[in-house]
Amino acid sequence: MKRRAAAACITILAGLAGLLQYTLLQMAIVSDLHRSRHLTRLNFFVSMYSSRNNQRREKSRARKPRKAWIRPGRTSQWWDNFMSGLMLEEEWKENFRMSKSTFFKLCDAVRPFLVKQCTNMRMPVSVEKQVAVTLYYLSDEGRYRKVANAFGLAKCTVSVIVRRVCTVISAVLGPQYITLPKTENELEEAVQQFYSKHGFPQCFGAVDGTHIFIKQPNKNATDFLNRKNRFSVNVQATCNYKYCFSDVVIKWPGSVHDSRIFYNSALNKMLRDGVIPPLYKHLTPDTEPVPVCVLGDPAYPLLPYLMKEFPGGGSTVQEQYFGYRLSSARMVIECAFGRLKGRFGALRREMDINIDDLLIVIHACFVLHNFCEISNDYIPQEDVDRAIQYDNEFQPPASSPGRQQSTETQSKKIRDAFVQFFD
Repeated sequence: MKRRAAAACITILAGLAGLLQYTLLQMAIVSDLHRSRHLTRLNFFVSMYSSRNNQRREKSRARKPRKAWIRPGRTSQWWDNFMSGLMLEEEWKENFRMSKSTFFKLCDAVRPFLVKQCTNMRMPVSVEKQVAVTLYYLSDEGRYRKVANAFGLAKCTVSVIVRRVCTVISAVLGPQYITLPKTENELEEAVQQFYSKHGFPQCFGAVDGTHIFIKQPNKNATDFLNRKNRFSVNVQATCNYKYCFSDVVIKWPGSVHDSRIFYNSALNKMLRDGVIPPLYKHLTPDTEPVPVCVLGDPAYPLLPYLMKEFPGGGSTVQEQYFGYRLSSARMVIECAFGRLKGRFGALRREMDINIDDLLIVIHACFVLHNFCEISNDYIPQEDVDRAIQYDNEFQPPASSPGRQQSTETQSKKIRDAFVQFFD
């Protein structure tokens, strides 16, 4: 029995050994097969990569010579004639909307921020040419191709130049040329000059909104539709007695009401909180003292520091005469917009520039307007009249504000004091 059991165990062990040997052989075969497949795939990818590299080398060898920096036929001869003194003085104002002396004054003001270094590839665009490109773009249609052809530059180069120059003008010259009076002496001077020039007391300026038309934005396009179903940005501006802008708000879509823009503006907060001194004054002996104010149209709310006409023009002769004097004085902002858009015709058209950069370009136009006005550099009156007529035709009409603040009773008393002053 023991011999039989031992023989059976030996037989079983032999069978297991054979099975193990067979399994190991199969695993070796499978491993070799996988290794072979892996090597085959690796060889395939290496050959494919090498083939593509060879194709790229062949293409690079057969590649055409690099295109010129500027398209053939585009020259800068027209601009070179300006710099060489061949063009007449009036040509500067017709093409760049400012005199030759004002132009070079502007170049000197922005030169440290626009000057470029020479490279081995080509000479940089001069500061004068950069400024001229930007002014020529803003002066008329606001089209890159037209400017590129006039200055002998690539269209993409013109786009970069316009954005760069406008950014420098907005950031560097903006704080210098668009400022509100904050001290009592500055405010008293502004109030006295406004009364002397426009006949309205205790007033340092007028506020209004103007729509700058834009192309349809990619996002939230309906927010930019104004009351005339055109895409626009609603810009609020305040100007002083000499048609210079002292405050500009450029961030609201065309569908936003003027009163909402004013309620959220820094000007409203500064007048409300006394940052701009109120300078209370008695207009007549028997009336309450009134603070300094700005003038607005019927779209704005009646506030102690914001005067507007009576509803319907007024119910009495005295109220109607007050409305007449206020409207006459408020024309300063209409004329300021006319001078702005008469100088920079691109503001009357949809410029080929994205909405983010467009806001900077618009602000640069306001800064340049003040720069020219302060330099006593004016544009022809027919250009102003044409721009005002354009606004009267295409600007959305004013509408009454949707809400009033709790100071309406006090505001009416102050307006009554103005009525008695003009009576």
